[in-house]
Amino acid sequence: MLRIVAIGASALLVIGSLLGAELYADHRQIEQRETDRLTSLASALNSNIGEQLRTSASMLNAVGEDADDLAQSQIGSERLSHRMKILSESLMGVSALLYVNAQGDVVASSQPSLIGRNFRGGDRYKALSECNNPAILHVSTPFTSPLGRYTIALGKGLQNRAGKFNGYLLAIIDPDYFGVLLKSLQYSPDMRLSVAHGNGRIIYSTQTSPDIRGRDLTVRPDSMFLRHLRSGAPSSFAIDHATVTRDLRLVAIHTVYPTSGEADNPLVIAVSRDAETVFADWRRSAITLGGLYAIGVIGTLLTLHVSQRRKRAFQDLREEKDAASRLADKQIEAKHEQFRAYFNTMAVGAVQLDASGRFELVNDRYCEITGYSPDELIGRMTPSEMTHPDDAEAEQAQIHSVEQGDADTREIEKRIIRKDGRTIWVHVSSHVVRNENGTVKFTSAVVEDIAHRKHLMRELADAKERAEAANRAKTLFLGNMSHEMRTPLHQIAGVASMFRRDVTNEKQQRRTVMLDAAVKRLDAVISGILTLVDLEAGSASVRLAPVNVVQLVDDAVALAVVRASTKGLHIEHTVAELPSPLYGAADHITTILACFCNNAITFSEKGTIRIRVELIHDEAGYVQIRISVKDEGIGIAAKDIPRLFEHFEQADNSNTRRYGGTGVGLAIVKKLAHLMGGDAGCNSTPGEGSTFWATLTLAKRTQEEARLHSCSPDDYQI
Repeated sequence: MLRIVAIGASALLVIGSLLGAELYADHRQIEQRETDRLTSLASALNSNIGEQLRTSASMLNAVGEDADDLAQSQIGSERLSHRMKILSESLMGVSALLYVNAQGDVVASSQPSLIGRNFRGGDRYKALSECNNPAILHVSTPFTSPLGRYTIALGKGLQNRAGKFNGYLLAIIDPDYFGVLLKSLQYSPDMRLSVAHGNGRIIYSTQTSPDIRGRDLTVRPDSMFLRHLRSGAPSSFAIDHATVTRDLRLVAIHTVYPTSGEADNPLVIAVSRDAETVFADWRRSAITLGGLYAIGVIGTLLTLHVSQRRKRAFQDLREEKDAASRLADKQIEAKHEQFRAYFNTMAVGAVQLDASGRFELVNDRYCEITGYSPDELIGRMTPSEMTHPDDAEAEQAQIHSVEQGDADTREIEKRIIRKDGRTIWVHVSSHVVRNENGTVKFTSAVVEDIAHRKHLMRELADAKERAEAANRAKTLFLGNMSHEMRTPLHQIAGVASMFRRDVTNEKQQRRTVMLDAAVKRLDAVISGILTLVDLEAGSASVRLAPVNVVQLVDDAVALAVVRASTKGLHIEHTVAELPSPLYGAADHITTILACFCNNAITFSEKGTIRIRVELIHDEAGYVQIRISVKDEGIGIAAKDIPRLFEHFEQADNSNTRRYGGTGVGLAIVKKLAHLMGGDAGCNSTPGEGSTFWATLTLAKRTQEEARLHSCSPDDYQI
């Protein structure tokens, strides 16, 4: 047996060695063939581009012989430009010629649009002027030409008779020249032919996705480009990863100089193919032969050992199968135990129904909810048998929808009749599982006892109704009380007026003035309470009418000045330029202005009160304005500001005794601002003063539109 194994192993080793040698020879042959082809193409490109550089240099020398003399006059410059146009059209690869004088001005060019431009600050002017050697051809770094194309330029410096720099001639190379030349040599789609400047910038490449023009080949210190230049050899060949695209390629590289003459910088051409594509056929052949060889090896080894291993394999397989079966049974049983423990300890009722709707599984909580035992439910009853008759129709409609396939889940709140006869509310959430044909396989459901929730909801609804009734009674009481108070108040005002006509001395005059002030104060309090009652009752409305904001502010200032002057306060006001006409509720705006001004005067002992109206938004159908009144009074703590706009509140309720007031004014302002599509608030610093503001929305529409579209508090939305 050992002898047979040794003979078989030796045979396999010999066959493997032969296959390896054959594959190595094929690989070397393919590599050499592609090396020769790529090197040949690179050499052809070198000759062609080198000749182009020589031809361009000769042309520039020829033009430069009399360029300076011709450029001395307008006619001469035109003749020189005409000659350049003829040369650029006849010479392949040149898109434009231009003559730049010593001052950097373009005097003549084959492209009229370039004449008159100044390139004194450009790289080419600097390089040619510093070099000042007409014998050397200047090969510029790649750039985007004034004509908008990425290319290079070939230049020749000019000297005057004294040997000083006298300008230069420049030939801008047409990048399509490189494209036509390189693509004409491309014999495979995976080929890449590129031309780069000696500084590493790519001028043109047949690689377009991604576009690698302008990319720098010197970013990697070990790049093929740098290794080629460091070697000093005119040509080289490498198999390496491309600097930009990082794919493995076979690359032939040539350094290109003019075929005669000198150049300050060379061009570098590269002709390459993708290594994966070049060796694709060889790789497939190697894989095939390697696979066949591996199959032979495996087959031989299997043949040698199959008889000894077969019996043991069957025995091991049987033991593994038995062990796996036992392990699976244990795992299934453990999962069943976990499910039963979880199922029976759920805080809600859980059931599973068979295809006919009868109970298959029920947990302990469901039995507690219904009062039935598992034996009474499983296989004997359906949930519908416990449903209250008044809810049976709705439940049957949902069951029919599930049977028709319209839905797989359903939720319902219904009443069920327990075994002891009591009726309770439950929430049922169920899900249907279907087989491949779409018919119902089984249904799982979660049942929750919501009797307590229903009881709480009824109590909450009753409490809400009682609260609303109490609020309506309060509002009605305040309204009736205020109206009842106003009647005797008017009588007191009338009597006070009669007393004022019969005054005979100064003491009586002062008393009647005090009585009149008290009447007005009480009337203002009652008016505020009535306004607040109307707002809370929802009876206040916004009637669209023409609004002159400037006039409203002027009127408010005129009324406030009387009180302010008695305390030595000054009032300033500014109104931003607003569109016209505007429509809104002038009386509500007046109320807001009056409240803000009264507060500012009341709580200020010195300084200036500033009233300001700003334009916030100006849209097609409406504008939003901001009214603010700033004072230099006592100020308000930040924590007290939210309470200002509540009913009968001030920042410090002791201020009611010191300064007077009921605390309802700002609450009215807040509600009026909301009614007019805005808001109200306050910014304040204790001891420095406060700024009360309100934002309001005003309509931009004609008076007829305002009449046709008058709105209530519920639909006033601009």
